[in-house]
Amino acid sequence: MDGTNLGILTLIPVVSFFVLAFLTKKCILSIVVSGILGYALYYKAGFFMPMLDAMLDASCDGDNNYIVIICLLFGCLVQLLRESKGAIAVGDLARKYVKSEKQVLFLTWLCGIIIFIDDYLSILVTANCVLTLSDEHKTPREMLCYIINTTSAPVCLIIPISAWVVFFSGVFGQQAEAAVVGDSAMDIYYHIMPYFFYPFLCVIFVLLVILGVVPKMGGIKKAYKRVEETGQLWPESSNLQNQGDELGEVMGAASTDSGKEEKEIKPHLWAFVVPMAVVIFTTLWLDDILYGVSIGIFACFILFIPTRIMTLGKFCDACYKGLEDMLFIAVVLITSLFYREAINLIGLPQFLIDAAGPYMSAAWLPAVSFVLIGLVCFATGNIWSVPALCTPIILPLAASTGANIPLTLGAIISAACFGAQACFYSDVTLMSASACRINNVDYAVAQLPYIGIVTAISFVAYVIAGFVMV
Repeated sequence: MDGTNLGILTLIPVVSFFVLAFLTKKCILSIVVSGILGYALYYKAGFFMPMLDAMLDASCDGDNNYIVIICLLFGCLVQLLRESKGAIAVGDLARKYVKSEKQVLFLTWLCGIIIFIDDYLSILVTANCVLTLSDEHKTPREMLCYIINTTSAPVCLIIPISAWVVFFSGVFGQQAEAAVVGDSAMDIYYHIMPYFFYPFLCVIFVLLVILGVVPKMGGIKKAYKRVEETGQLWPESSNLQNQGDELGEVMGAASTDSGKEEKEIKPHLWAFVVPMAVVIFTTLWLDDILYGVSIGIFACFILFIPTRIMTLGKFCDACYKGLEDMLFIAVVLITSLFYREAINLIGLPQFLIDAAGPYMSAAWLPAVSFVLIGLVCFATGNIWSVPALCTPIILPLAASTGANIPLTLGAIISAACFGAQACFYSDVTLMSASACRINNVDYAVAQLPYIGIVTAISFVAYVIAGFVMV
């Protein structure tokens, strides 16, 4: 049976996911139910065993497990930095210069710009530097997460020294039609950077939000109202991510015996700076964030145990707590792969491409490509393979219709960036939400008005550029 024959029915799992996510705020439940619907549509009554096989395959997928392992180790490192009080020392240093919430938010934006080598690393470092400080200034977690997420993937695309750059330059370099843009894969990437409308607009737009030029709206506005009325920095549905934390504890005040014990640990700036320097150096040297985080944890062990910042037992407990904190994300990543397989099985990507086909003229092709690939990335959370699969389809079409090739490639990059930011369960969204200790659905819903505005402006830009540069 060909999944593409299902026609408009291929949209059922996607619609069901967003309806369930909005109504229940239960991301895993929404993913699993929607995936089951996909397999039921394809296999009818005999869907059960293929569905179980797909779930097993999802848990054994090498690429997915690579991300899961990074997330779990990421949780360990974050918890070690918290327990060592190194992040508090960074906050104490910043506190001397940062005196208002607007300055905290600007510092967050600046950290995201400076740490451009990897989106995960940007999220990890920025969140640990500013979380305590932002809590002290009563910044809603939704707002903090929006800034951190918006300055992760977009910045990694704009400053061409990251895994994103290597991946996309490799994909584009394999296409014969892209040879007119540059002599090599990286040369192609450099030439299409001016057409990264969405990433550039994201970075500028979030700064305008911070400065107050763009007003608070949607979920962000509601979050500020909640903080003003209740003092609660996160919504109730994010209590799981903040178990045991009351506002006073988040802001550094401890009233328990364990808190008193932790107060005896004097915050040292080096306890944060040295491990993070190790992570950054190792990531650059070995070109792999997995090695960077792993050796960063080892550096924490060498630094914290001999200096008595931690006992061996406390070090192990911190690692266990970090693993526990990231378990939710690990489950989401595995179930989302199952869901993506269901979406591919029933032919959603091909259905959208076929539906958009009549509008693929030379002038409209870049804008339609941006919307089309962006929607598929948003619906599936697959921000890597979708652009890789669509590029060999779209570029020959662009060449045959006379569309502008660099502009079309820029639209593909922008679409992937949109998917990374907007999808409720993309790895970047999950990592940002976890670092800010907020439910990923709470955050994703809150940011939608801002994402929608930037997306609309980007679409209009691609339409205008498509007609001007045809």
